[in-house]
Amino acid sequence: MAHLNRKQLQRRAFELLEANPGGMRWSALLHDIHAADPETPKNSIQGSLHSLLSTTNEITKVARGTYQLSSLLDQDAEDLSRITDEDVFVEDVRNPGTRVRESDFYASFATWLVENDEANEAEALGGSLLRGKWGTPDVSGVMRPRANDIIKFPTQIVTAEIKIDPVQTVTAIGQALAYRLFSHKTFVVLPRSITEDDLGRLKALCGIHGLGLVLFDLVQDDPNFSLVVPPSAADPDMFYLNQMARRLCEIAPNLSNRFFS
Repeated sequence: MAHLNRKQLQRRAFELLEANPGGMRWSALLHDIHAADPETPKNSIQGSLHSLLSTTNEITKVARGTYQLSSLLDQDAEDLSRITDEDVFVEDVRNPGTRVRESDFYASFATWLVENDEANEAEALGGSLLRGKWGTPDVSGVMRPRANDIIKFPTQIVTAEIKIDPVQTVTAIGQALAYRLFSHKTFVVLPRSITEDDLGRLKALCGIHGLGLVLFDLVQDDPNFSLVVPPSAADPDMFYLNQMARRLCEIAPNLSNRFFS
């Protein structure tokens, strides 16, 4: 077969990624291109792939050594958005007939984080802002040393997963654990109406995994957040932390400046 040029090699990479919507590792891309066109030197394939992956926004590095078409990553986010809790409503316990949804508590919890010195800056995110099936925290914030702090410390990322449906405690734990990939501290925020059995299990799980547990009233105007289990600080995975920061910079530059400047 003919020796493929750079454009042909890069087009072949796109074709392979389209055929593998879940993404491909670098080594697999290299192997499959060379296997189909063995007369093309591996060095030429490597150079073409390096050039492509470092210059295009159409391919995203979704994990160490793993790449996916950005359009398919966006599709993951769209699929996730269809199963979010934004269509779940519960009754405001203090105002019968008034329904509230999960996002009604994002801003107030962001304020709680700041007022309780868990973050300097906090903002409601929710939805699929950060893209991908691993989800976006409902609330995210940063804790930085203040100018008058004698002992300085590295910036910490704080995230939270909020649920208004008491039966979604297990889902909340799973999502919160996923955020630990890029968070120093993570909170699970659940309605005070959860059962005593669930509360006991949640306390144990949060203690084991270092998650913070906060309970609140399903009252939009006065949720009365209260800390039950304090979170433990842990070092996130720096690859996923930087991935989150880059996506935030691309999608919400003003918020990114507030968090990281």
